[in-house]
Amino acid sequence: MQDLLKKISFNGAVYYKKHEQIKQYYSGYQDISEQNPITENSQFNLASLSKMYTAVMTFQLIEKGQLQLEDKITNWYNVPHFTNVTVANLLSHTSGIPEYIAEDFTINVESFVKRAQPQHAPNELWSYSNTNYVLLAKIIEKVSGASYETYLQQYIAGPLNLINTTTQPTKQYEAEGHTYDYEEQRYKKANNDPYLGKNEKYNGIYGDGGIYATVSEVAKFLNAFLQGRYISKEIVQSMLTPTEASEHYSYGFIIQDGWVGHTGGWIGCSAQAFIHTSTKDIVVLATNQEVFPQYEQEIMNYLMGIQYSVETPKQLDILPLSDEDDITGQYELADELNTRFTIIKNRQFMILFEHQLSVPLYKIDESYYWIRNTLSYVDVENQLFIDEGVEVPYKKVN
Repeated sequence: MQDLLKKISFNGAVYYKKHEQIKQYYSGYQDISEQNPITENSQFNLASLSKMYTAVMTFQLIEKGQLQLEDKITNWYNVPHFTNVTVANLLSHTSGIPEYIAEDFTINVESFVKRAQPQHAPNELWSYSNTNYVLLAKIIEKVSGASYETYLQQYIAGPLNLINTTTQPTKQYEAEGHTYDYEEQRYKKANNDPYLGKNEKYNGIYGDGGIYATVSEVAKFLNAFLQGRYISKEIVQSMLTPTEASEHYSYGFIIQDGWVGHTGGWIGCSAQAFIHTSTKDIVVLATNQEVFPQYEQEIMNYLMGIQYSVETPKQLDILPLSDEDDITGQYELADELNTRFTIIKNRQFMILFEHQLSVPLYKIDESYYWIRNTLSYVDVENQLFIDEGVEVPYKKVN
């Protein structure tokens, strides 16, 4: 493991447990300007891995009888368009509530949801939305009478002495995010990225993300969860049972081939953590560098024993744009939601989906464009949007 990660220039931390043998790997810097090395104490932004923690907190309150899966969110929010949405819908991403992380987000999440229109009826579809888990975090606060951080410390971190698990990372140990400048071919601090802009307006929002931890403490959390140390094993089993809407997602956990856990990504960082329900093997990976997602996934596949090498590069090669390149316009996917997106051109093409941030769209072949930091592509010649290998036709609209 050590030789492979060094060979492919992995920057970050890895915790790996198999057959009760533990290996750990730390490489790179927490901050490229100050060059503080990444160590076993480095606190990484877990991004959407935080959803596992929020789900466990929610079910702790359910086990105590203070909350029920069937409770309507109207118990806590004025949401005229979501009166039938339940706690279970929030946990399983079946609420139909749109994504709050968007270009025009300028208000708090409660006000956003009060004005928002449903993407679909509750339980009709599975549609991943960070808004669900922000609302859950606030429900935890309202029901428990404690702040999210206080609850996290008292019922998640405290019982296992997870001293580095927090929404308030220590400056000394925080692994700051770094994005990759594809034009200059070098890493920069995330807040200096010319395309992604400032993300201060999302600071202080938690539940969907916001937790920092070391990779070893994430592993301890997963192990304790599966052992029934946070909630009963019966509830753990129900949490890990897929819903009708999605066979690969339950209540806060991704389920894949015997492994359960979550993936996460934010500007300049990403993480993955999974535990095998039978063997209890654990793999936790965290990086504070923007990398091509397939590169990261192949590392995880290698550690999980799914493949035996890592062939994908850390970053893709992009092609310069010419004056003839013009794919700007508004488009609509032939999917269940008739999802729309817009392409504009600055120095590079930018793609903007409804209820999402605009992202650079890089040319990697004559008619093939890659959406930065995703496994999604736009095939201009065949008018196909390709997401993780799934092809969906699209058409131009007025």
